[in-house]
Amino acid sequence: MDLQTVGWISIIPPLVAITLAIITKEVLISLAIGIFCGALILSGGNPLTAFTGSLEILIEAIGDHEWNTRVILFVMLLGGIVGLLARSGSPVSFSQWAVKRIKSRPRALFTTWLLGVIIFMDDYFNCLTVGTIMRPITDRYRVSRAKLAFVIDATAAPVCILVPLSTWVAYVISILVEQFKLYGISMNPFQAFMTTIPYNLYPWLVLGMVLITSFTDLEYGPMARHERRALEQGILYDESLGSPPGDDFSQLEVAENSQPIDLILPIVILVVTTIIAMLYTGGYGERGFWDAIMDTDSATALVYGAFITIIFMAAFYHIRGVVPVSESMSAIIQGFKSMVEAVTILGLAWSIGTVCSNLGTGVWVAGVVSRGLPTMLIPAALFLASALIGFSTGTSWGTFSIMIPIAVPLAQATDISLLIPAIAAVLSGGTFGDHCSPISDTTIMSSTGGACHHVDHVNTQLPYAVTAAALATVGFITASFLPSGWLVLAVSLALFFAVIKFLHTFWNDPLPETLSQTASEHSGS
Repeated sequence: MDLQTVGWISIIPPLVAITLAIITKEVLISLAIGIFCGALILSGGNPLTAFTGSLEILIEAIGDHEWNTRVILFVMLLGGIVGLLARSGSPVSFSQWAVKRIKSRPRALFTTWLLGVIIFMDDYFNCLTVGTIMRPITDRYRVSRAKLAFVIDATAAPVCILVPLSTWVAYVISILVEQFKLYGISMNPFQAFMTTIPYNLYPWLVLGMVLITSFTDLEYGPMARHERRALEQGILYDESLGSPPGDDFSQLEVAENSQPIDLILPIVILVVTTIIAMLYTGGYGERGFWDAIMDTDSATALVYGAFITIIFMAAFYHIRGVVPVSESMSAIIQGFKSMVEAVTILGLAWSIGTVCSNLGTGVWVAGVVSRGLPTMLIPAALFLASALIGFSTGTSWGTFSIMIPIAVPLAQATDISLLIPAIAAVLSGGTFGDHCSPISDTTIMSSTGGACHHVDHVNTQLPYAVTAAALATVGFITASFLPSGWLVLAVSLALFFAVIKFLHTFWNDPLPETLSQTASEHSGS
């Protein structure tokens, strides 16, 4: 590989940023310090050069990458959509309508999970859309914002890497094509991906975690405290930290004549126009529907869809007499403002990802974990290496680009029968990092979509993610001797259920029965 690394000190910047963020709950300053540490290493210890280098990295991360710029534009436009929705009062009317049909707290959580699974095309679109639709319902049933953000996050990246028709899969296949050609592997790359699905343990386990904790009281760790506070006191997030990103509309005048259609129709327009834009940017007409979807420029498509939706909403609300056009712009601008914190965190997260790339953090981690491996431990070691890289850098796609070119020749040189589990281990590990790293863009967007303070989202979902990752590691060890991927998945799920029950029993607040009792009382009221 061409990539270079400075050795063990390459892990310092992300370690500093993540540790400070969790301890201090100050995400922005923690990321900034992490970036500066990386720039200091790159500059050879010169503080002045490190300062200017930090700014250059930030400018490059935001301005020199068209993808990042378009993602920021999409987030701001979606903020405008949320601002218009808030001004129209439609979330309240939709909540009143939906609560007659979604008649319990578990159903509200399951509906959120199901909607996240259905919107599988792109993780960014998933994170922000699901939160916009479901937040009024989950608020009504006193679901903590931390739990909502976890459900959103768990159905973003984990679903995208399991469904064979997402932008993620197109990216993975593009890497496999090159690797299979390089090493003379005759298997069709798409067929190889399909075969990895049962072996892709982490996404399956974390999706199962959502279902288990939605229909039972098996919460544990910080999430149990957030859920108990929401149920008993009606406090959905830590109010001492101010309004969370994506939820700062307390000063906005709200229309009183809205109907559920004022929320449903804009969301439908957003979904439909985004899919059409995906087809357009993927060259539909010259190629088939699914080929166009898999080859789409999703960031551009998201911008097109959001922009068209804002225009539609302004006209529709004016015609309906809900929000005059003259007042739409103030709601849109308020929506933009609500996304400033999220956009700032995104820019800093991308910057520290650039720092990690320049230092070779991922290459060093991969090299350390994969040295001198017994054959049976290859899938588990690849999973751990990918998980560490993804968590440290906050990027699954970057992890895939580093680790798949390591996994393919490693499996071929040792035991070709481990090729599929090895690829699946990389996909699982990268998904873990994307799902739960404090500096992952989808983690940030899930916080925004759930209107949850970012550090609270990270702290509450991390024990769940680590639990699933630990059990996935065990599962990947069994993959070297069990004959079928589905059997590996079945064994992993059985162990998973037992461990969740154990953790709920021994790592919970003093009165675990209060959670289910209060939930039942509230659901029945």
